[in-house]
Amino acid sequence: QRLILTALFISLNIQLCCSVAPIGVLNPKHSLAERSDLRGRSRYISVFTTACMPWMTGTSVNPLLRAVYLEQRPEQHRITLCVPWIARKDQELLFPGNMTFACKEDQEAFVRQWVREQLGCNTRIRIAFYDGVYAPEFASILPTSDPTGCVPEEERDVAVLEEPEHINWCHKGTPWCDAFNYVVGVVHTNYWQYAITDPHVNFLNRISRALIIYTLNEWVVHAYCHRTIKLSGAVRQHARAVICNVHGVRNKFLDIGEKAAGRRFKSGAYFIGKSLWGKGYTELMDQLSRYRKRTGQAVALDVYGSGPDQPAIAEEAARLQLGWTFYPATDHANLQDYKVMVNPSLSDVVCTTTAEALAMGKFVVCADHPSNDFFKSFPNCFTYATSKEFALCLQHALAADPAPLSEEDRFRLSWEAATERFYDASYCTGLEGRSRGKGRGDQLLASLHNKMAAWPLVETISHRSGGTRDRPNLLSGPLLRVATAAAVAASAMAAFVPTVPAWARLSCVAPPASERLPVDEVVARGADQEPVEKPVEKERASSA
Repeated sequence: QRLILTALFISLNIQLCCSVAPIGVLNPKHSLAERSDLRGRSRYISVFTTACMPWMTGTSVNPLLRAVYLEQRPEQHRITLCVPWIARKDQELLFPGNMTFACKEDQEAFVRQWVREQLGCNTRIRIAFYDGVYAPEFASILPTSDPTGCVPEEERDVAVLEEPEHINWCHKGTPWCDAFNYVVGVVHTNYWQYAITDPHVNFLNRISRALIIYTLNEWVVHAYCHRTIKLSGAVRQHARAVICNVHGVRNKFLDIGEKAAGRRFKSGAYFIGKSLWGKGYTELMDQLSRYRKRTGQAVALDVYGSGPDQPAIAEEAARLQLGWTFYPATDHANLQDYKVMVNPSLSDVVCTTTAEALAMGKFVVCADHPSNDFFKSFPNCFTYATSKEFALCLQHALAADPAPLSEEDRFRLSWEAATERFYDASYCTGLEGRSRGKGRGDQLLASLHNKMAAWPLVETISHRSGGTRDRPNLLSGPLLRVATAAAVAASAMAAFVPTVPAWARLSCVAPPASERLPVDEVVARGADQEPVEKPVEKERASSA
């Protein structure tokens, strides 16, 4: 009996140890639901993105932060961050202060130093590089080698594709769903909006380019991802995607907001964003011009940003006599003294600067648009649908004081909460797993795209680093005809690929933050705070 009890005890200990020990790569024979579950066990997770520090863009910062916070999870995931390595001439064009790196190790050291300075901790994530080239026509870096080669075969378990459309436009390597057990795509950019509103291209070219990009995006995402996550409903494609904001803000901004509670701000309104017309400058000029006509007052706005359209933007603002003051791009954390951030952009999917401003305890005045749905419930976020509502929101924000952030709202903005939402959005139920498995149609789409990306014409253009800078329109001439033919072929094939029925789609709603905080504390704080009545809600109620 003692021997039997001892054997049972040892067996139980072994099972318990196995349940928490890192398992690395799951068996591909596991169901899709099992492969999509990132909780409770260690996994090999590879995060692929199309930009790298020190290029301060959303697709370099947010994937890096996602990788770092995934590494800090109790599951002890083994994380690889895969980023592009570009030539020195492209580094000079993209990196601030003409910063360049002679080798990949130097750039990796810079990334790790940035994490130490911004997050106050070291990271053990592995950083791998694939070859890339900057394409000015798209203001993006395109891969020129197979990104899947960054990860050893024995570690190819979960792949997170940041911008799955962009990273796959010229993908001619191993199909992602063949290389990895589970592939999640996170859609960052509203390419349709940028293509259809590009002021540098005539109307017919805008329409043709937008249709081509739309079809190509649908094609590659359908072919290469098991799961697609849209940060908001601003992206009007990818029917099989779930909508969930899986981004957060650094604790640095939350700490600033905590210190700002109850203090007086020294400055008024500002706008921060890359100096591109598509980033909301047209809407900003329009709204502030109407505000001046309606109120008889001009808002002294400080504008922070750098980019190719800055001279034209400054000239137009001077012509309209808006009274703007322009400053070069800066870290948003340096703008602690401002009280109101104005962000009328309609091209964002989710605006990181809006989340950062709310975290710092500021008012935010933004458009009533799907990209801002996540922020609407925050008491300091005022959304408008008309120029009259814009004037009401801005006047109220300039005159009032922001409400302190509650513990629940602070948590919702954090990367810890964003990682929880990412887990929820990545998971496929058993029913969804059967619907989202890669069938023959998806495999055919992947195979066709893979072969077309290897065509000599496409390969030559995608590898031509110096030539792309001298050519103003990538989608023109013979490539436009090739892309149009590809778009027609993809549309015809996609018609035969079944989409997920409505009953099988996941409506991703992150679990309430109160579930992860002391409930008594949250209830007590909520009882002391009176509900904030926003100016637009009051106006709409009186109109009704």
